[in-house]
This record gives sequence, structure tokens and C-alpha cells, in this order.
Amino acid sequence: MNKDINILIIAVLILTSSFKSFSQNITEENYLKLDKEIWDFQNQEFSKISKAFELNPEKKDSLIIEGDKIAKICDDKNVELAIKFASVPSGLQRVFMLRLNIPKDTLKSIYKMLPENMQKSAYGKSIRLHIDSKQMEKGDNIVDFHAIDYNGNPFKISSLNGKNTLLLYGGLKCLREDGRKLLENYYKSLNSEKFKIVLFDNESSNIEDLKIKREKYGLDFILVSDFIGDHSPMKIIYGAQTTPTYFFINEKGEIILRTDEFFTAEKELESLKLKIN
Repeated sequence: MNKDINILIIAVLILTSSFKSFSQNITEENYLKLDKEIWDFQNQEFSKISKAFELNPEKKDSLIIEGDKIAKICDDKNVELAIKFASVPSGLQRVFMLRLNIPKDTLKSIYKMLPENMQKSAYGKSIRLHIDSKQMEKGDNIVDFHAIDYNGNPFKISSLNGKNTLLLYGGLKCLREDGRKLLENYYKSLNSEKFKIVLFDNESSNIEDLKIKREKYGLDFILVSDFIGDHSPMKIIYGAQTTPTYFFINEKGEIILRTDEFFTAEKELESLKLKIN
């Protein structure tokens, strides 16, 4: 493993050296080159770890630690790169994608230094909304957001006050068939008068897309969207980035759990099942 660590150190030094060589030229082209280097580096190192696990499964724990180190290195480089290249379109987009990992004071400084046309761009406006908003956390009361259901009717999350609710931000595809089936079985096993599942779809561009998605997956959940993807106020105010992100809301409209981990959500569903039934 010491040999692997030395190789890792060398790879990180190479990545850092390349990073610095482009840092003086803030262009879209240079950002995309460096961004690709980071992802290529991460994929190569993860591939090495995967092969090492196949050969030495008994080293699983130490390999997981190495994988976490790689992920941390790449996450840090992504943030550093995005901040440095915030004045080019792809850099600003990545700043938005990483906004939850960047302190708001830093985001304010980045925003103030942007050219006016970048401040007024879609991602500039969305970063401004993030800065000016309080992101929803455990213990907060829900905030309504504009959405339309698959039948074309306006939807407010507050309309479900009095019921326990699971609000998901995106992730139907990511859940895969087994995850969707598990959620569907939970939904059917719970008292529908006391429990609802709402899925806020982040990919559909119109009502017809929502209808197709509902039919495709055959789910009875309340399927809604505002059809504006990354720039959805729901996504920004609720601090949702990973899909799916789970928000468990009690009958009083209070967020009792926010997580992007399926197994954590599954445990909460088990607790709700005992409580409701």
C-alpha cells in the first residue's frame, strides 16, 4: 500500500502542476481542459482502486480510505478551479453546482467580481438567489415553491399539511427499478390519508414529459415540476443538488430529516411505517 500511496502523491503533484500552468489564463478553453484533467485523474485512480480490490478483497477498508482521499482531493480541486474560473461560463456553472461546498461570504465576493453580463446570466441570478436565501435544514418549517402536477394543476407543498410527507428532489432514474419498487411498496403499505410521497422532477421540460414519466415508471406518487431545471427556486431554497435528495416532513410542516443517502431514508420510512400504521 505504501507504493500505492507514493504513486498517489506523484499523481497529485502532476495534477497540481498542470493546474498551476493554466491558472494564469482565465479562458473557457483552459477551464474545460483543467476540468477534464481532474475527472480523468479521478476515474484513473478509482479504476486502480477497483482493480486492487479485485486482487485483494481483504484490503477493502484501506482501499475505501484511499478512495475517499482521492474524492476529497478532486472535490477540493473542483472548488478551487471553479472559483478561479468563475468569470467564464462553464466555471460559473460549476460554482453554482458546488455552491453548497462554498461559504456564502466567498460566493458573495465571487459574485461582486463578476462582469455585469455574468451577474445577469441564468447561473449568476441563481447564485444570487442562493446567497440571499436560507437553505432548508432539519427543524425548519417548509417553504412553498411554485410547481405544476402532471395534470397541469398548481401544486403547493403546504397543501399536504396534516400529513407526513416524503418530498424527493429528482432521482427516479438514479433509484433504479429496485429503489423505485421499494418506495412504491412503502407507499402502498402506509395509510394514504396520513402519508404522501411527492417527487419534484428536475428534468422534465413540460407537462407532457411529466405524464410520460409517470406512465413509464407506473408510480402513484404526486409528480410535480416547475420545468426550469438547475434554476428552480425549489432546488436553490431547499439546498438540493444530489438526486435524489430526501426531505421528510411531519404533519406540522416541519422538516424532520434531510438526506441524500438511500439507506438513511429507508430507516426513516421504517420508523414512519410503525408510527403511522
